[in-house]
Amino acid sequence: MLDKTNAKIIRALTQNARISVSELAKIVHLSAPAVSERLRKLEESGVIEGYKPVINLEKCGFPISALIECDVHKAQERNLKEQLIQLDQIVKIYNVTGETTFIVWVAVRNLSELDAIIEQLIDYCDTTTKMIMSAPFNDAIPQKMEEILGEWKAQN
Repeated sequence: MLDKTNAKIIRALTQNARISVSELAKIVHLSAPAVSERLRKLEESGVIEGYKPVINLEKCGFPISALIECDVHKAQERNLKEQLIQLDQIVKIYNVTGETTFIVWVAVRNLSELDAIIEQLIDYCDTTTKMIMSAPFNDAIPQKMEEILGEWKAQN
């Protein structure tokens, strides 16, 4: 179970995955060996799955990001999934509940490339496309995770 200190460590890592253990130790007011041990346990338990850079897709030549909602035609889910996995422009695929089966995040160089992707999907699903204008909040964890965990622990 996560405690408030582990939550602070995770928060710091989401802001800078290259932060040193000694810097993490200062943030959470523990010794460096104690933080190293916590990191090891978080990794072994699967809470921390890896450390990745944050990439600016626009600066990489992909100025357009969009979310494509896929309402799958009857008995086409497996075929759609296979088609999606083949697309080079896919950033992430979410299998979701509700009317939409998949929400697909794509990054493309231009609108005609986006249109070509949608054309490849029409045999498998109806699509609704939403252009991503900005991401005012873009973190991998809830904004107030430390407080939520502290409240939960106090109640239990």
